Amino acid sequence: MQSIQDRRAQFMALHQPGAAFLMPNPFDTGTAHILEGLRFDALATTSAGYAFSRGLKDAEGLITRDLALSHAEEIVSATTLPVNGDLENGFGDTPEDAAETVRGAIEVGLCGCSIEDYSTDPRHPYYDLELAVERIRAAADMKQRLAPDFVLTARSEAPIADAEHLEKTIERLNAFSKAGADCVYAPELIQHDDIVAALNKLDKPLNVLAGRKAFHMTRKELADMGVARISIGGGLARIAYGAFTAAAEDMKDSGTFGCFDRAVGMHDIDAFLRGRA
Repeated sequence: MQSIQDRRAQFMALHQPGAAFLMPNPFDTGTAHILEGLRFDALATTSAGYAFSRGLKDAEGLITRDLALSHAEEIVSATTLPVNGDLENGFGDTPEDAAETVRGAIEVGLCGCSIEDYSTDPRHPYYDLELAVERIRAAADMKQRLAPDFVLTARSEAPIADAEHLEKTIERLNAFSKAGADCVYAPELIQHDDIVAALNKLDKPLNVLAGRKAFHMTRKELADMGVARISIGGGLARIAYGAFTAAAEDMKDSGTFGCFDRAVGMHDIDAFLRGRA
């Protein structure tokens, strides 16, 4: 069994330009077991998937720091793979909040985490750049003191509707990089040319979110561009809940049970779980 320190070193080493390693997001221990059995290199929690599993909407503030870290600890304990934490905006506005979240992430055995610049304030949904940078700097200082090989990912959340927005996003990502982020991530980087433009101006590994509708680039294409990491976010959870809901509606509305012809067999699930490393 690898130690958490070994897992952190393994996770850090995966972040190479062009590696485009896949980091899917389980939402409970069972899905973590299955993904490990399928031989992925690393896993990540999903704030949306976890919220759904607790009967909550994916809304800021419903999942607290304590809940998120407790869930992360369950996923870490369920796998031998490195686990990254989706820790929203660090569960508070201040640099101290971001630092405290990173401390908690390290304590529960995560190998990395992401911190967003989304403020949750509808009047000012994104932190001013100066504050956003201070939050990442505080988080980076904490991880340097406690676990230097912990991978801190800084996220820029704003939409990218045109060239001006793209430049502002790149400016933010570079500022986060200089503040100590090990990896950068803008979920709205979804167009081929925008990703290439960003990669040409970034000096840290880039994460791209592929778990969305109408995302047609392949892993090879992303690797050829120079993308280091591909995450799925709540994508697998949405597929799971969508299939569950469709089957339930089908049997309720039709009064028939053909929906179960699409179900995975019990022995198949047992085989997925037995396939764990």
